[in-house]
Amino acid sequence: MSKVAFLIVDMQNNVKESTPCKATFEKAVEYINEISQFFRQKNLPVIIIQDVEAGGAETEGFKCVAELVVSDTDFFVHKSYSNAFWKTELDTLLKNAGVDCTVISGFAAEHCVLFTYNGAIERGYDAFLLQNGIAGFDDDEIKRIQLLRSVISYEALEYFLK
Repeated sequence: MSKVAFLIVDMQNNVKESTPCKATFEKAVEYINEISQFFRQKNLPVIIIQDVEAGGAETEGFKCVAELVVSDTDFFVHKSYSNAFWKTELDTLLKNAGVDCTVISGFAAEHCVLFTYNGAIERGYDAFLLQNGIAGFDDDEIKRIQLLRSVISYEALEYFLK
């Protein structure tokens, strides 16, 4: 049986301000919150990934958006590159937790989410994008990315992780 982790990429104040796709961003936060609560109830890892390019840890831009539900049990990874696996402790964290599958959500579909998805595949993880759980700069591009990648819905996760 696979052990699954939920990755939440770059849901930070500075990106919420920069995206022209506010409705998609807000919808993604709702889905992310539902799934993160589900993962926490199942004692499965929830990993919040933050881009240090958003500013230092003390800046408002670096902080997670206020709408995002965060728990004391979540893991936090800070990254400097688009791929959250590159030069971070993410791979070690997942391996130590016995994870072999990732569900990836967050911002931006066209950059950090896509590169993190590819990074997971390159490292041998099964990887899925959370349906309706990714945001970006262009709604049409978000749809194209989801058409070409493995996507999983909330309902499917509930079924497979019951």
